[in-house]
Amino acid sequence: MREPGEVVSAAFPRPGRALKAVLITIAALAIVGAIVVNWAPGALGEQIFGWLVFQPHQFPHEPWKFWTLLTSGVLTSPQNFSHALWSLVGLYFLTTDLEKKWGGARMLRFLAVSVVMGNLTVLAIDQLPVPQGIFHPALTLGPMAAITATAIAWSKENATRQIRLFFFLPISGKVLFWITIGFAVLAVLFNQGAPEGAAAPFGGILAGLMYGGTPSPVRSMWLRMKLALLRRKGHTLTVESITGGSDRPRAPKRASKGGPPLRIVQGGLDEDLKNRKPPKDKRYLN
Repeated sequence: MREPGEVVSAAFPRPGRALKAVLITIAALAIVGAIVVNWAPGALGEQIFGWLVFQPHQFPHEPWKFWTLLTSGVLTSPQNFSHALWSLVGLYFLTTDLEKKWGGARMLRFLAVSVVMGNLTVLAIDQLPVPQGIFHPALTLGPMAAITATAIAWSKENATRQIRLFFFLPISGKVLFWITIGFAVLAVLFNQGAPEGAAAPFGGILAGLMYGGTPSPVRSMWLRMKLALLRRKGHTLTVESITGGSDRPRAPKRASKGGPPLRIVQGGLDEDLKNRKPPKDKRYLN
């Protein structure tokens, strides 16, 4: 168990099965996407790519393409190798520690929600009358929202723990929290467009604040609501209502129609001894 303020070891962490699957998927799709988009004959590659990336301008008119809110998070720019590389590196380090604490299932849900919230933030900003082009991307792709959300969630889980930023600068979780927010703001101020969209990191920050921590604010709110509901039931509180089962009273079982009626049978030990004849050999009475 690490003490507060202890610096994380410089050894490379070992990702779990869930994170390995995510990294392998992103790496494989990066290679396939580069081949399909750059080398496929005609416009076939762009058509396939267009069915997976998120397009803020078209989504209000084509809401049935809801899967692009998620699939865009595992794609990277087919013309930019560094985008794929830094996406893998960004997900690898801090997400490995979260997977150990949360488990693979919660970690995957967290990454998925972060990507969706990042794209929805891009969509919301795109509807505003803001003239800057970085707020109106033609399409978005990449896991930047998930990476930002991971940094926020990790800093909430490890407020006093230290990590080496850029492999040499030790900073605490509290400092990482503000650095992550500061980088998102500076990217907008310096008009640095990203394949994910300039607003996507802010969606990731919101996801990290809502779903980071143990328990997360969202889960805490759900537990409070459930507790208030149980308190309102008062004396009608049952084991089934707490565990989520049915609280309806069970109907008494009816006797089968073909069974015999109940009757009282006289007898017992006293009656049996009264009717028993004494033996001829009196030795058996002793």
